[in-house]
Amino acid sequence: MRKWDSKKMKLKTFVPNLKRWIGRYVGQFASVDPDIQAALDLKLAHTRRVSDAAKDIGKSEGLFGEALHMAEVTALLHDIGRFEQFQKYKTFSDAKSEDHAALGVHVIQKEGILQSIEDEKAQIILEAVRCHNKAALPVTENATGLFFMKLLRDADKVDIWYVVTDYYRRAHERRNETLELNLPDAPWVSDAVCRSLMEGDIVQMKDMRTLNDFKLLQLGWIYDVNFKRTFEIVKERRYLEQIRGALPEKSIPIDAVYQRALAYLDEKTGDTQTKKGAAP
Repeated sequence: MRKWDSKKMKLKTFVPNLKRWIGRYVGQFASVDPDIQAALDLKLAHTRRVSDAAKDIGKSEGLFGEALHMAEVTALLHDIGRFEQFQKYKTFSDAKSEDHAALGVHVIQKEGILQSIEDEKAQIILEAVRCHNKAALPVTENATGLFFMKLLRDADKVDIWYVVTDYYRRAHERRNETLELNLPDAPWVSDAVCRSLMEGDIVQMKDMRTLNDFKLLQLGWIYDVNFKRTFEIVKERRYLEQIRGALPEKSIPIDAVYQRALAYLDEKTGDTQTKKGAAP
């Protein structure tokens, strides 16, 4: 990892300033509508947890000092476009609105948030934000930039898994159609989704037809994980088992997709004994 050296503001100093700015910026979108405010609170809490996950994974990769702060800054800014997105469109679905990552880059540049830090660092942060939700990472010769893109994507997935599994446990209390991307809760799954996952590929958003498809997409994120610590977190928290438990019990294609994902996780964590069945 490169050593950062700049006469501009160090990230150690920048991080507290950034947190204060985020508080002020997000405060502009506060609403008396409890559903809207709940959606905004959800994203703000998500941002904080992604920051914690990025630092956890980063430390496991030997990051410290400015490099660890870089991981934190990318996490703090990765979803900054979500607030304007929800205000304008009342949805977090990019397909039904616009790319929230691109919108986030626009917000960062418009607000001049990164002007006080070194240009090279700012560019790495912008590219990490821009690419955090893409189906695939861009081809780049910037190894440092690519590392932080991968780190952010892993940290983001770790917390989205937390959010959705927590929601699935409590969905019987009250459905959140925003979190479900307004997909119908039909009992079936799409062939295209199952086919992609059985090939170890990431599900394309255009192939999703039902809430169960969305759950399988979340299961398949395991194939886009980059760091060993991330795999360990998934196993420790039993995210795959919890998602399987939120899917129809008796389904041959779902079982096949689940067992393949579980075997892949076991391989990546050095556990060769795949667990059978869904979580209780």
